[in-house]
Amino acid sequence: MNYSLYFLFVITAITTVATPGPGVLMTLLKSIQHGYRGAVWTILGTASGTVIMACISATGLGILLAHSPKAYQVVQCLGGFYMIWLGVKSWRTKPFSFKLALKEDGSPEQSQPVIRRFPFYLEGVTLQMTNPMLIMFFISLFPQFIDQKLPFGPQFAAMTTTYFFLVFAIHTGYSIVTSHFRELLAGEKASRLIYRIGGTVFIALAVKVLSGMFL
Repeated sequence: MNYSLYFLFVITAITTVATPGPGVLMTLLKSIQHGYRGAVWTILGTASGTVIMACISATGLGILLAHSPKAYQVVQCLGGFYMIWLGVKSWRTKPFSFKLALKEDGSPEQSQPVIRRFPFYLEGVTLQMTNPMLIMFFISLFPQFIDQKLPFGPQFAAMTTTYFFLVFAIHTGYSIVTSHFRELLAGEKASRLIYRIGGTVFIALAVKVLSGMFL
């Protein structure tokens, strides 16, 4: 292992993961509605999606995307439309409240939103699979940290595993902080505003991605 290159990779990866983007935004929205117990499944999906994309970058498909503008544009287009779908979904999300109204016997009239583990996990995977920024990171930057004088396999495994845990750890940090303050966002008006802001950001990111295809 070339530890100098590995150290540079870790610094680059931390900066990339910590920078707010579609993955972080999804984690924040899930944390607000479901807390960390719900968001952790999306975080696992997001982290797993990075591993899948890393593996793709090491295959012929990665080479194809790197050298075929049309192939990359297809993936870019899919990513843009998926983020539009996420934006519309956020706009249409039914407002909720963490302030549970209690009956006289003390039982709650309203329960918190249901945590759907596999759908949340799949959302995280799908977002990463169609994230043009992540695709370009693995195809363009990832190979730059490989020492060609050393065996490829161990280096690839070490960096892929590191990236997985960095995504999980950093997104968990975002989620825990957000979940801790979610009571400040207890009202339905606040939740509606947050989801509409989040939906707007998703759509804005999609417009940026799609507009880049024609510039």
